[in-house]
Amino acid sequence: MSKALVIVESPAKIKTLRKILGPNYIFESSIGHIRDLPEKEFGIDVEDDFEPKYATLPAKKDVIKKLQDAAKKVDLVYLSSDPDREGEAIAWHIAAILPKGTKYKRTAFQSITKTAVQEALDNPRDIDMDLVNAQQARRLLDRIVGYKISPILTRKVRRGGGKGSSAGRVQSVALKLVVDREKEIDRFVPVEYWNIETLLSPSDSESSFSAYVYSVDGLKVEKEKPEDKECFLISNEATANQVVSRLKESSYRISSVERKEKKRNPPPPFITSTLQQEASRHYGFAVSRTMSISQELYEGIDLGNEGAEGLITYMRTDSVNIAPEAIAAARSYIGKEFGPDYLPAQPRLYSSKKSAQEAHEGIRPTNLSRPPEKVKAYLTIEQFKLYQLIWRRFIASQMNSAIYDTVTADIDASKQIVLRATGSTMKFPGYLAAYMEKKDIGEEEESVKTLPPLEEKMALALLDLTSTQSFTKPPPRFTEASLVKELERLGIGRPSTYAAIMNKIQSRDYTTKESQALKPTELGKIICQMLEDNFAPIMDVTFTAQMEDQLEQVAEHNKNWKEILREFWTNFIPLVEKAAKDAVVPKITTDLDCPKCGQKLQKIWAKKGYFYGCSTYPTCDYTAPIEAMEFKIEDYDPNFNWDQPCPTCGSRMVLRHGRFGPFLGCTRYPECNGIVNVPKKGEQSYQPEDMPNCPAIGCDGRIKARKSRFGKTFFSCSNYPDCDVIGNALEDLPAKYPHHEKTPYVKKSRFKKKGAAAAEKSKKAPAKKKAKKSSQPALKLSAELEAIVGEASLSRPEVIKKVWEYIKSHDLQDPKNKRLIQPDEKLAKVFGGKKAVDMMKLSGILNKHLKS
Repeated sequence: MSKALVIVESPAKIKTLRKILGPNYIFESSIGHIRDLPEKEFGIDVEDDFEPKYATLPAKKDVIKKLQDAAKKVDLVYLSSDPDREGEAIAWHIAAILPKGTKYKRTAFQSITKTAVQEALDNPRDIDMDLVNAQQARRLLDRIVGYKISPILTRKVRRGGGKGSSAGRVQSVALKLVVDREKEIDRFVPVEYWNIETLLSPSDSESSFSAYVYSVDGLKVEKEKPEDKECFLISNEATANQVVSRLKESSYRISSVERKEKKRNPPPPFITSTLQQEASRHYGFAVSRTMSISQELYEGIDLGNEGAEGLITYMRTDSVNIAPEAIAAARSYIGKEFGPDYLPAQPRLYSSKKSAQEAHEGIRPTNLSRPPEKVKAYLTIEQFKLYQLIWRRFIASQMNSAIYDTVTADIDASKQIVLRATGSTMKFPGYLAAYMEKKDIGEEEESVKTLPPLEEKMALALLDLTSTQSFTKPPPRFTEASLVKELERLGIGRPSTYAAIMNKIQSRDYTTKESQALKPTELGKIICQMLEDNFAPIMDVTFTAQMEDQLEQVAEHNKNWKEILREFWTNFIPLVEKAAKDAVVPKITTDLDCPKCGQKLQKIWAKKGYFYGCSTYPTCDYTAPIEAMEFKIEDYDPNFNWDQPCPTCGSRMVLRHGRFGPFLGCTRYPECNGIVNVPKKGEQSYQPEDMPNCPAIGCDGRIKARKSRFGKTFFSCSNYPDCDVIGNALEDLPAKYPHHEKTPYVKKSRFKKKGAAAAEKSKKAPAKKKAKKSSQPALKLSAELEAIVGEASLSRPEVIKKVWEYIKSHDLQDPKNKRLIQPDEKLAKVFGGKKAVDMMKLSGILNKHLKS
């Protein structure tokens, strides 16, 4: 019994560790938690000083037996769960189920590399019970909040489909931030203002530059009036015209020129929250997707002959500390690849926030001899993008600042108007040669303007003058990235919780995504309002942040975790008891008059959403769906045929309203379920008679335009679910379904296998599957077609794909009718003429240019 057992959380790590450590170790995985509070009971003994009653997870019985059997075969067990508070708690739970007398030690791998793993095994430690207790306190607080509030919400807020409602200690505050931002947007009243810009030129130069109106009659121009000072407002066209008239009659001379050197310092290495933000800004990755990809990079990538190795350090961290040897490697790389000008005289050191775990590092590459381009062949596209982002950010963090020369010139117009021109020139790119941060949606990217040489008292000539109407904008909705940023700023949540928070507020239908922005649903607003009315401390941002601070004090050995629970329980339970009796879904009184009795209408919650009802009910029983009362025909396509017959049976259709907007529904429903979606104004409409036949072999259906639950148009066969043809764009369907037999749609499971079954599947499945190549035979292409695709022989699907790539890259679709392809000179030779071709006929035309 000389071997040691290494127990990790994720089975994906085992392959990498086995290659690093060799045959002297055996490996098992707990596949996450093995014990938790029981699912169907409270699980906290309040009478016994909040003692938790942990139960083994039912799905983990086989996993636990494997861990116990493996532990009996070795002299020492290394508990190597993840290096954070949750990982510490998992190690503690694993220790509790090991056979009596088992000798164990705690190890934590900051990165899955040979050096880091061996160092961790050479320096094991005991389980840190303060970290465990901090995690226990967090888990028990979350259970208390969820277990006591969720039943009240489920009982009071009725939902269709047997769905319940839930609350969470941190997720509810995140929801509040989203809802409060939406209230700001709803309350926002746009303020009109006018931008006036001039195009000026030095009298002895051909160069020109723009300058904006900075002040009028000694008062600074503002978009709207500040509370604390006088200003000049250009708030309407008449005022704008007056200023423009004065400028037309003015002469222009530079009164002052201020030149400064401006430095832009590099950002620190990534922590969890900043990685999530930048991955969203650069690539549109959801928070959960970023964490999934980074987990893969941390656990290990098979690098062919070099073996498997983790490419990044642990990705759940709030520390920007970097190991000295990593800083030295970065400085060596910068000096070699960028040159000495880019290397600071001293290493750059960054300060983490107070609550950060200083034993952790920021997220960085584990080995700088593996640049992204070198390992790209072993990575998926998403892995490569994220690894490259992490690499560039880390390298940039140790580089010199970017330096700009900035110029601000004030220009006197002779009519008591001052113009201002600003510009900057990059003097030295510094860290920007490696990496540049992006802005959130709604934030303006910095624009860099270059000014010609300007000197004081220089006379200028007016070349052009523009006046543009604008309106102030409401604050932007939160994206996942900006919401994580706000939670971090407020001190709410932990690196390991951000992804879960985003998933919960969306999966429970409290928010939806619109162009990456989070918008609260009516249900989300109701839940938020009820929580604020009945559980004010839970929804208080300051209170939640203070609770986070107390949990940090437990981890730092400064506070007893049971004390936190006792205090919270004492203040919380009276609120629960009161809410159970008094909480109601709020009714919203509107300014609309009841068509039946003239009294005011109220918005009243039902299972699927709000409806309008008379405030005098039961005296007046008038009700109407929200959509019917708020429907405005002018918001929809003016060319839409509202009197068209049912496309299925020809019967009369009537206007109906659904979750996804208005539609025409057959009057013979439910015998006939024919519908036609109503397109909004400016949205492309698709008439049934103009739609192509389904491309599936043996299918007599036609393609229909449908709406997703997010309001997006997609296309599928009218024979659904007997035919599974579906796509986001009409032009993609022929290439997507070549030689496709009519096939019934099969619903995919929303849930992944859990527990031991997932572990077995993980072990059996290969580490990475390469995309299958087309099994269809290569065909000889005509000379005309070869000139388009650049290949002499290809399979039919590959030909269609490449032809479409050519069409799109050369913008050959008719802008007024995307179905029509307008051939250029090359494509005309394939089409046999310059006449536009319907895209559904493209496949038949290409067949004439293919030979077996």
